[in-house]
Amino acid sequence: MKLGMTHEYDHPLDLVLKVTHYDIIENPSIYEDMPNVTSIKRSHFTQHPDGRQDIEYTYCAHGQIPKIAQKILTPDMLSWREVSRWDPSSMVYHYEIIPFHLRNVFHCKGKWTYAAKNGRVFQTLDGTVNVKIPLIGPIIEQRIAEELYKNQKDMYKVNLKKLAGMAKS
Repeated sequence: MKLGMTHEYDHPLDLVLKVTHYDIIENPSIYEDMPNVTSIKRSHFTQHPDGRQDIEYTYCAHGQIPKIAQKILTPDMLSWREVSRWDPSSMVYHYEIIPFHLRNVFHCKGKWTYAAKNGRVFQTLDGTVNVKIPLIGPIIEQRIAEELYKNQKDMYKVNLKKLAGMAKS
């Protein structure tokens, strides 16, 4: 299943990157405010001389598992690693989600791209989520996409509030 969305900010690129990327690297627990995230920890970070960053987070989540999937998925399976790379020269954040369970049936990866145009900043998601379980795979993919979109919309609102506060300072 394809994933895609765009957030639009009416703020300078440096402020948008600070709020949507750099502040989160320093304090990933910001994401714990999302209703279905129990915890998030940065488990690896490497800063390269050219500004690229290799980052790894460990997520623990909770959420509603669709009734049809409850025979296969259990709540403890809602933990994963996010392995990512930020490249400031291209303004692209690549990520891959690596689950602790069912690695052979779950695949999720993509990128967030930043572009500044006409005084606005666009943060665009392009990714995929694939669950290779006959019959219920598409249902699980849809549920994951719904949660991802909800989380991203919630974080977008939080980011807009932070940016508004920074613009007033």
